This record gives sequence, C-alpha cells and structure tokens, in this order.
Amino acid sequence: MIKLTKNKINYSNDFNPECGKYIEKEVKFLLPHLNETVELSDDFTLGDLFSYIEKEKDIFDIVFSSHLGHYSLQSFVDEIKKPLEVNLKILLNGPEDEIDYLEIQRCGEYWDGDIELYIDFHGINGKEDIGYAIEFTPLNELKHLPLRLNEDFSVTEDKIPSRIVMYLARLLRKIGILRSWHPFFHICVKGKTNFTVYELISSVLYEISFVGSPEERNVRWLEFEKDIEEMKNLIVRIDHE
Repeated sequence: MIKLTKNKINYSNDFNPECGKYIEKEVKFLLPHLNETVELSDDFTLGDLFSYIEKEKDIFDIVFSSHLGHYSLQSFVDEIKKPLEVNLKILLNGPEDEIDYLEIQRCGEYWDGDIELYIDFHGINGKEDIGYAIEFTPLNELKHLPLRLNEDFSVTEDKIPSRIVMYLARLLRKIGILRSWHPFFHICVKGKTNFTVYELISSVLYEISFVGSPEERNVRWLEFEKDIEEMKNLIVRIDHE
C-alpha cells in the first residue's frame, strides 16, 4: 500500500502482529511501487501529484510514453508550474467555479457483445451528476484542486456506443439541452474497486495529453470554440423556426 500526502510517500507492507497494523515507512520514489494499491490524503492535489512525477520525470517519460501520446512530459511539468490562474476552461467554457475537485474512476461499459474497461480522469461539480472533461484546461488552472479516487465501480449497458454517449452527453449538457446522461444506459453490475500507483499516474497523463501538447491543445481549443459557436447559432435558429 502506498499513501500519498502533500509532503511524503508512505509505504506499508510488513504486518506487525503485535499491534495488528502494517508498518509504514517513508519512501522517496514511486517507480519501485507502481503495482501497489494507492491511497490519497484528503488535501492531496493534482499539483502534489506532479511534484512527485517531476522527481522521476526522465524515467516516467519512457514508462508512460504511450499514455502521453509520445509527447514530452516536460511540457506538462512546465505548464503546471506556471502561476495559478483560476479561469477554468472546461469543455465548453463553464463558469470559473465549475469544478470542485478532480476524480479518477474505473468504468466498465457493455455494448453489442463487447465489454470496455477504462479509467476516466475528469472534473466534478458537487451539485452535478456527471463528470466534466478537462483535457482542454491548462494544468496550472487545475493544480490547486483536490484529487480523489472514486471507489464506486459499475458496468453499464449503453443504448448507443460509449464514446458517442460521453461526447454527446458532455456537449448537450454544457449547452443546456441535457441535464443528465443517465437515460443513455442502465447499470448491469456495481461494486467497489481500488487503484494502483500505475493506474493513478497513467490515467492522469493519458487525459491531459488527449488533445496533444499544451501548445497544440490551445490551438485546437480555438478551433473547437468556433465549432461550438456555430452549433449554438444553429440551435437558436432551429428554436425560432
């Protein structure tokens, strides 16, 4: 077991029968413990995670290269170290207080005989019932947010393909058409799960590099804004017809 706090990494493996507890010791690096189950302290943030990632940046650049889309980890490290600017630019320009915390959740989806398992990293508003995509948000605007592991796990059966569900639900929710994406699926089975250090790091790096490097992401965001504005105008015209 690895427990990450703001200031140290605690590793517990040896069981002490006298006290009935596992013995904790502080370790300096995460690489030797990638397959250990991980826990996060309540005040642990995305910035705290990157402080540990940066210590092993050179080797993580190789180990997690495919999760990063083969982009350099250094560009993301440089970005998260920039001054905090709380101007969250989530998927469709939500308000600045849109995200309360960041969440990692294991997901399972069944569709047409195929089962897809993946880990999703997203933003959460405590008053909402869906996750918000954060791949277009600069890391320095997210680094202060608490990072949490959601142990709830369910396999859902989609009425339409899963990736389409995720895209349409986020899109329609943000422009005010859809309040919840629950009508798209029903739960087949649910239970509890946990995460390894490897899954924690890989899911974060995969999501933040989903649309490219920070520089490429910013260019694509401008293009995406134009598409969304056109869609909004189209909806307005349809409403008035």
